[in-house]
Amino acid sequence: MPPSSLTLNYDALLSTTLFNYRRKFEDAISTANAFYFLLKREGAIKTKDNIGERAQIALMYELGQADSYSGYDQLDTTPMDGITSAFFDWRQAAVPIAISGKEEKQNRSEAQLIDLLEGKTKQAEMGIVEFFNKRLLQGAGGTSITSAYTSSINGSSFIDPLPKLVAYDPTASVVVGNINQSTYTWWRNKTKNSTSTTYAGLRKDLRNLYNTCSLGPGGSPNLHIADQAVFEVYVAALEAMHQNPSYQKADLPFDTVAFNGQPVVHDEFVPDVQGGSATQSTTSGTWWMLNTKFFEVQVQADSNFAPTPFQKPVGQDAKVAHILWMGAALCSNRRKQGVAGGIDTTIAS
Repeated sequence: MPPSSLTLNYDALLSTTLFNYRRKFEDAISTANAFYFLLKREGAIKTKDNIGERAQIALMYELGQADSYSGYDQLDTTPMDGITSAFFDWRQAAVPIAISGKEEKQNRSEAQLIDLLEGKTKQAEMGIVEFFNKRLLQGAGGTSITSAYTSSINGSSFIDPLPKLVAYDPTASVVVGNINQSTYTWWRNKTKNSTSTTYAGLRKDLRNLYNTCSLGPGGSPNLHIADQAVFEVYVAALEAMHQNPSYQKADLPFDTVAFNGQPVVHDEFVPDVQGGSATQSTTSGTWWMLNTKFFEVQVQADSNFAPTPFQKPVGQDAKVAHILWMGAALCSNRRKQGVAGGIDTTIAS
């Protein structure tokens, strides 16, 4: 009598198959979040084999003191200050993939089991994508959008959210990367409280914030993220000027329009920065202007959406694996970043 298919080494089969999905998890995150996508495309997702207590990124808060000279003039040899580091805590996340003994018996063949695992993996993928996007854009959620998400189960925290890295109130006494933005003016991002009630006024406010973020070396914002209502008002403003609002970029998998030649995307998790709430206002909204050149995501090499082997928990007829991530979101130049809040989404002309 031939052996039952249950004599297959299911643990090895499941673990090997799940390992092949590793790249898909990272791809799923990046194609659902424009910020993460551009960082990945520009090589700003850095994997680290050896990590210290905290993630570190170098900062330059003063420029080199260049000067002219002629012939045999003495050249300045004064050592330059103005270089320091920002430190961000390493944070971790995990999503489980579980297969019960009953499900295993109902899917006896290798093909059936792989199909089951694909469904379970897709479920896990969608869960971690939403978790990543919400926590990056909304932090702890509710009225704590500038605070890192904290688990109600174990008390651990996730990465610093965008409303903290690019703050609506950059003068508040808040420590970002181990540096207090209130104490050091060079560590403050740009901000704008929009009070415009017309399309022309909105465009003027956005140009002003863009130009302010563009001052000094380092270039201009190359990614704009807004909530849906603000995105639609901006599209209407372009259409009122009979401008083509499309942004043609074959490798950018998002619904976009253009602002100063750079993409504007909308995301359902963009919070109301003026109101300090994860719930979007019905009358006003948010627009981030980001220079991704000065952002970086550092990821521990062995925990970059890495699957663990399937194991059987004590006292359960099931097998469980986890997808693990460990990293930090860092910013090296906040002066080149900006955010506008209070944008009137009821503008009609």
